[in-house]
Amino acid sequence: MKILVYIPCHTDFQLALDQAKKIKNDFNSLKTDSVYKEFLLEVVLSVNSYLPTAIEKEQAELIFDNVIYNGIGYLADINIANAFLFALDKKPDFLWIFSANDILEPNAFRTVFKEFVNDDSLDLVVTNALKLNETFIEKQIIDPPRGGFCYGLITGVVYKLDRLFPYLHNGPFMAWTGWSHLAVMQSAMDGLGGLKVKTIPFEIIYKEGERNIDTISKYGHSLYGMIILGSIFKSSKRDSRKFVRKFVIKRFYFWHMYTRKWKYQGQLVSKDNYLGWNQGIAESLIWESSQFIYMFYKVVEIIPFRKIRKLQRTLFSILRIRIGNI
Repeated sequence: MKILVYIPCHTDFQLALDQAKKIKNDFNSLKTDSVYKEFLLEVVLSVNSYLPTAIEKEQAELIFDNVIYNGIGYLADINIANAFLFALDKKPDFLWIFSANDILEPNAFRTVFKEFVNDDSLDLVVTNALKLNETFIEKQIIDPPRGGFCYGLITGVVYKLDRLFPYLHNGPFMAWTGWSHLAVMQSAMDGLGGLKVKTIPFEIIYKEGERNIDTISKYGHSLYGMIILGSIFKSSKRDSRKFVRKFVIKRFYFWHMYTRKWKYQGQLVSKDNYLGWNQGIAESLIWESSQFIYMFYKVVEIIPFRKIRKLQRTLFSILRIRIGNI
């Protein structure tokens, strides 16, 4: 039984090296139990948009079973999604896409893989922030979204692949911040009539590390990408339009923060215009769903709700202080 752990990294290269050491140590402690003697581990490092030094490369080659250097143009989300293509090539029994930043808890491998050993029919082990420990058949994770469950989060899902191989190729076609996970899982749920899931609290597996995101606008492609993802998983145009309308209205607060301007300048994807083109596609879907909703979207897009909220809090704080001094 082969476990493939795939760690995508960027400037957090050193964290990825440290993470691999912890993962291998934790796995080695698992192997002391005869129940897991047939389990094998392959840990892969995939580096995007970072050029490691010669010393760093030498360290990585000693720690990892496989190291992939993707160059400057290979950005974060496609690096994560590429794990599914790598798994298609290597044919492991399990896939765990692990963040370099999350902190592995002791005996995490034992906690996860005892679930697969105890129940051979499981398809996924998924962490949650709800302190739940239960098993169920999952059929829908996009509409409505499964709040509190880590389906779209790196580190949060461990895949048993025997039934999922025919669906892995869907991931890279939706390579924007977690949607590759959702595309693979929702396709499999639809194709197989549901997946058997064991969910466990994330804090017994890992602590969430800090994400090095320069600005909040870096997630614009993810927000607009959800309109695309959610609409194409609907079986009718009516349901697709309904999803888009509901999504736009419920997230009125966010559109001003995440809107971007797309201008093609000889490079389809770069750090400066990161997937900005998917906003135009999403806006076309909004228009097609309802011209009234499109006008609503264009209005709320220019209202800086976040700044207004901050100003409101500041004014209330000043008023409280002054009233207290009267």
